[in-house]
Amino acid sequence: MGNNTKERLVFAAMMTFGMVLVMCSYNVIIAVGFTIDAVLGILTHILPIFIVAFAVEMLVVNHNVKRLHKLVVSPDDPQFKHIIVMAGMMVVAMCILMSLYATLVNQGTGPHFWADYALAVGRNLPVALVAQLVVIGPLVRMIHMRMFATSTLTS
Repeated sequence: MGNNTKERLVFAAMMTFGMVLVMCSYNVIIAVGFTIDAVLGILTHILPIFIVAFAVEMLVVNHNVKRLHKLVVSPDDPQFKHIIVMAGMMVVAMCILMSLYATLVNQGTGPHFWADYALAVGRNLPVALVAQLVVIGPLVRMIHMRMFATSTLTS
C-alpha cells in the first residue's frame, strides 16, 4: 500500500474509486436496468458514495483490518497470501458497512430494513470480492507500482 502517507492515500483513493465505480454501476443497473437513467444515476451517485466510502475506509476499516491481518497472517507468509487476506478482509468490512449506508439511504429504517440490508450484503459481497481480486486490485496495484516505482505493496 505504499512506503509513505502520500503513497498510501493515493493507493487507497484509487482502490476506493475503482470499487465504488464497479459497485455503484452494479447496484444502479440492478435497480433500473441498463438504460440512460442508469448512466445518469451512476454519474450523480459516484462522487458522494466515493467520499463516504473513502472516509469509512480511512477512519474505520483500514486500521481495524490491519490489526486483524497481523493476527491472521504471519510475517514470513508469502506476499501473495498477505495481499489476498488483506483484500478479502477489506472487501468484507467495506461491503458490510457500505451496504448498511446504501440500505439506510435508499430504503430507510422501515419494517423490512434488516431483510433489505441482508439482501444488499448477500447481493454485493460476491461481486465485490470478484471485482477486487480479479479486476480492481490487480489493476490498481499495477498502476500504483508504475506511479511509485520504489513502492512495495505487501501490507
